[in-house]
Amino acid sequence: MELVIRGKYALYFSSDSKLHFIEDPGIIIEQDKIVNIGKYSEVKKDIVGHDKVGDKNQLLIPGLINGHTHLAMTLFRGIADDLPLNIWLQDHIWPMERNLNAEDVYYGAKLGAIESLLAGVTTINSMYWYPEEEAKAIKDTLMRGMVGPPVISGMNNLKKSLSIATNLHNSEKGRIRATLSLHSPYTVTISDFVEANEYILNRNQECEDEDKLLIHTHLAEPEDELAQAKKFNLNKNEDFPDVNSSIDLMEKIGLLHEYLLTAHCIHISREDIIKLQKNKVRVIVNPLSNSKLGNHMPPLDKMIRKIENLGLGTDGPASNNTLNVFDTVRYIALFYKGLLSDPEIIKAKETFWLATIGGAKALRWKGIGSLEQDSLADIVTIDLKKPHLTPTISSDSLLSHFAYSMNGSEIKNVIVNGKLVIKNYDFDSIIIEKVLEEVEKKTLKLLKKEE
Repeated sequence: MELVIRGKYALYFSSDSKLHFIEDPGIIIEQDKIVNIGKYSEVKKDIVGHDKVGDKNQLLIPGLINGHTHLAMTLFRGIADDLPLNIWLQDHIWPMERNLNAEDVYYGAKLGAIESLLAGVTTINSMYWYPEEEAKAIKDTLMRGMVGPPVISGMNNLKKSLSIATNLHNSEKGRIRATLSLHSPYTVTISDFVEANEYILNRNQECEDEDKLLIHTHLAEPEDELAQAKKFNLNKNEDFPDVNSSIDLMEKIGLLHEYLLTAHCIHISREDIIKLQKNKVRVIVNPLSNSKLGNHMPPLDKMIRKIENLGLGTDGPASNNTLNVFDTVRYIALFYKGLLSDPEIIKAKETFWLATIGGAKALRWKGIGSLEQDSLADIVTIDLKKPHLTPTISSDSLLSHFAYSMNGSEIKNVIVNGKLVIKNYDFDSIIIEKVLEEVEKKTLKLLKKEE
């Protein structure tokens, strides 16, 4: 497909994290790539038979990136709220998940993908059961995403999960990637972590860059994670090292490296942050979910100055309870200022970085999160003719609107991999109606089985 996108402004970071602002921009897309971006008056000479999208009232930004979620957990939205993490997981979510089947996950993930796209999210990273079904849902909605079979020691086979991740990785011409998703230190044994790590490191040494796999894990989420991990390993007749933090544990068993993608990192020290930075570990913060589950908040004010591979996530829609990245952006922009009594902590510009190129760096996915030439054509157009987005007079005002005013309702067009997926606010209404109906039925079925 050949497209030309026109807007009032374009705003994006290049891969070197430099901010770019263009007035009266034009973007030319051919196949799945951005082949030219600049002033519309300059790029229009290259337009020959391109379909046109956008107008002079729109802001053009990269597709947003949700760096950590559990896409199909739309099935459990609003089912078990106002509970601590351990009770929420062990007494409510895990019992229902035992009754899941492949079709449940497909429809739950499809709803999650549609919800994400309508809010301007073009790439997600999901850890969930039946990853083949999540991949199919991502494929069918024309989204971009990473999926991963979660490994929980004693529940599923590590070698099978490795095989699934390897087979799914770089499918759909690279639009779908996979991770090996080791759930957490308190559900995965030391020996499984070590075996998986050896496989990933050996495999990645022999691979082309885009074929390299990441290990995706929850880390330093509950405050008593180390105590839980020690108890879990001892119950499995595993030795447990003498360490002071979850980051120390990962370091001790050889997992602190550039192929480790961590979610949360709440209960970490300055020394831990230095280790994460030094070893190029990838971190996704999920502050809305952390707050809802009463888990404290990640020290993002310190991380954002130190960790290069840093992005944000919504976490699952059962613990947030939306997949709307704008909610997370606004929360980050406001919460830390109040918590630390410092209005200069985490500026609007930094939230835009986290939701775009920062997320791309964290997922180790080149070509997304930016509008620079040769990037993959994942583009969102935002209707600026809205009361809550007026006035727009500069790049600073646009960044301010992104952090403090936008809510997803202003997303007009969404392009993924060069294809127009959301056009004039609309995703196929017939598909949406079918998915909504199926998710309602499947959630009711799961609740009855739990009884």
